[in-house]
Amino acid sequence: MDVIKLDGEWEFRNTKERKWLKAKVPGCVHLDLMDNNLIPDPFMGENELKVQWVEEEDWIYRKKFNIDKNFLKHSAIELEFEGIDTFSEVYLNGKKIGETDNMFIPWCFDVKNILVEGENVLEVKLLSPTKTLKERADNYPYKLHGGDFSPRVFGRKAQYSFGWDWGPRLATSGLWKSVKIKGWDKARILDVWVPLRNLGNPAHINLELDIELQQTMSVDVAFRISHKKPVLEQRLRFTLPEGRVFLKIPLTIKDPKLWYPQGYGEQNLYKIQLILLDEKGEVLDKIEETFGIRKIELYTKEDEKGESFIFKVNDVPIFAKGANWIPADSFLSRLREEDYRFLLTKAKEMGANMLRVWGGGIYENDIFYDLCDELGIMVWQDFMFACAEYPDDEKFLEEVQKEAEFVVKRLRNHPSIVLWCGNNENNWGYVAKWWGERDKFWGEEIYSKVLPDVCARLDLTRPYWPSSPYGGRYPNSEEAGDRHNWDIWHGWKDFKEYLKDNSRFVSEFGMQAPPVSETIRKFITSEKEYHPQSREMEFHNKAYEGTERIIRYISSYFKITSDMDDYIYLSQIIQGLALKTGIEHWRNNKFHTAGTLIWQLNDCWPVVSWSIIDYYKNLKPSYYFVKRSFKNLKVNIEPRDGKLLIFVVNDTLQHFEGKIEYAFSTFKGKRRGKKEIALELSPNTSLNAISVSLEEVDKYGEFFYVQLFDEKGNLVDQNEYFFVPFKHLELPKAEVIYTVEELDEEIYRVLLESDFIALFVALELPNAEWEDNYFTIYPKDKYEVIFRAPYTLKEIEENLEIKGLNLKKVRKA
Repeated sequence: MDVIKLDGEWEFRNTKERKWLKAKVPGCVHLDLMDNNLIPDPFMGENELKVQWVEEEDWIYRKKFNIDKNFLKHSAIELEFEGIDTFSEVYLNGKKIGETDNMFIPWCFDVKNILVEGENVLEVKLLSPTKTLKERADNYPYKLHGGDFSPRVFGRKAQYSFGWDWGPRLATSGLWKSVKIKGWDKARILDVWVPLRNLGNPAHINLELDIELQQTMSVDVAFRISHKKPVLEQRLRFTLPEGRVFLKIPLTIKDPKLWYPQGYGEQNLYKIQLILLDEKGEVLDKIEETFGIRKIELYTKEDEKGESFIFKVNDVPIFAKGANWIPADSFLSRLREEDYRFLLTKAKEMGANMLRVWGGGIYENDIFYDLCDELGIMVWQDFMFACAEYPDDEKFLEEVQKEAEFVVKRLRNHPSIVLWCGNNENNWGYVAKWWGERDKFWGEEIYSKVLPDVCARLDLTRPYWPSSPYGGRYPNSEEAGDRHNWDIWHGWKDFKEYLKDNSRFVSEFGMQAPPVSETIRKFITSEKEYHPQSREMEFHNKAYEGTERIIRYISSYFKITSDMDDYIYLSQIIQGLALKTGIEHWRNNKFHTAGTLIWQLNDCWPVVSWSIIDYYKNLKPSYYFVKRSFKNLKVNIEPRDGKLLIFVVNDTLQHFEGKIEYAFSTFKGKRRGKKEIALELSPNTSLNAISVSLEEVDKYGEFFYVQLFDEKGNLVDQNEYFFVPFKHLELPKAEVIYTVEELDEEIYRVLLESDFIALFVALELPNAEWEDNYFTIYPKDKYEVIFRAPYTLKEIEENLEIKGLNLKKVRKA
């Protein structure tokens, strides 16, 4: 197959103008307008409002390219757009060759008889998404609801582009993926799938091929399957008829190397290299795919408290720890492999073994799933329907089926994908009457028939789930299925209410906080905007009463401040404490609760949101709270019925032996009731190890702590509990002494010691990567942190800053 790429320099113009301007493909109109200095950066200040006109216009993109006569000799030639956003008319050499209306699928056009030798002209007219969708909504016999811009539901376009409670309204248009021309002869490979039939030794798999032939002919299928080295090679001959042919070749793999999520085993991946040849040995087509051998089960079984919801990989039950993933930019074509690698590596480093690709964004780029395969991060994959009612006319359902078939075929070789899910919150919204009393559930046929039928026909290796949340007598029930807990934040309840939530799987929960100061200063336009309630700060919080809620949560635990830096710090600590409270409680309940996915990992623009990594890839303090809460070996404290329960959680598959040490302590270090208890803990379990009664506690001047040690006496984890909000604690001012030592090139360790308790200690050094941060140092105790920094030891000692809630003084030892 010959391929001519048409990416790179294009031209574009508004249909109302004559002048052509420079453009880039892949790209979008907003980025090209920015590059031509015709609109301001929509991420700055309130500039989002200044660019709303863009979505109301039609645009034309043009590419002139040359074709030589040898390419035209191919018996079949296609023009392929990997992704067009969204509504367009396509013209080649002045002839209209087709229209598009779905950004999630590729579009292919037969151009064999339209291309000419020499110069060709390709034009794509991008129609206003707003006008197109409004016209569709106006022509529909029923009014459907979908938030601030309900017509969005009539188009297969990323729904978040019309605004969300964490994202701007930037309804893009453009050629957001690659454009190419493909020429081929005789036969080509359309699809390769390697599903598992039976897990054992050997493992039984299929090699399933979709081949298109221009004539009846004999072909050879030659392939090699490798895992570090070749494990299976074959060359098979078939006589196949003209048209589409599906081949299913049963194979066995001896001593299979299985794929597991991180923490439970290796992320073994196999590679298949396949060549299609004619009987003379001429190569017709070739393809390479990566796959994993693993078994996925969603274990749902009735019990005395409802119904379980447990993912099993290779028969091992997994407690899912992770987050929800949204598109990492409002302008998708800006994303590069390094962006995905950074965010997903940070997810792995914080202990995540699952990400949910949320249903209001996109089916992610290939590199996302490749990296999840490599890093051992399971993927809960939503189909792209979110928080709305959707049409169910025959034409729309046909489009949905076509989209789902493409998506499932494209992604099904990835071992990391463990679930197909029909939508985000649509079932819940209907039952909860978000859209009022309705005669029917608009979109139900999509989630209950079209999507499960596609999944059953094309992929029975992983389960399908109708919606998130879903299960039980009520879609957002605690008794069964998965649950979104928004009683905290949206319901204004204190995050201690997480301790009352005994859901089977928590697939959304979260707390807002601003990004770091550095990020805020990138989007505000003047120093006067550097204030918690400035216009631009509140504009960059899209949640209803977002600032008010942040202040409410700060005021519950800390003394209110109007200082911007203090506001940022305290709200970020609140976010960390809220996530910590939920995660630890649900891990204590393992496997009654079998997963906890925070909302949300990342951002699509610089914003005050629920993310723990901001748009510019700065880690919020909550990232470190989550990282500590996700540790595979964990000790937790939970108040119940006037007692403190100490839980020890083991997410490893190894038996654990060690000890627990716990005590009450004053803030200056006087301990009482100190005890040590030997501990044995089975693999993959949670244990309520100790119950401590609370008698004569000085709740304003004491705290309770517990430390977990392994059998060699190494500190594995520690946790603490305070009896009143921090604003009421009688905290002394602490002095921290520290030393820094070099361990390796650009790798250092800082050792800190405090005379009194030091709360939420922050280490700050530009370009440093900390293994831990925003931690608490117990009185008369030591705390060490490993970090990487591109500096000499002297430079670090001169520039390292250490801050905290109650620090008076910091000095080098």
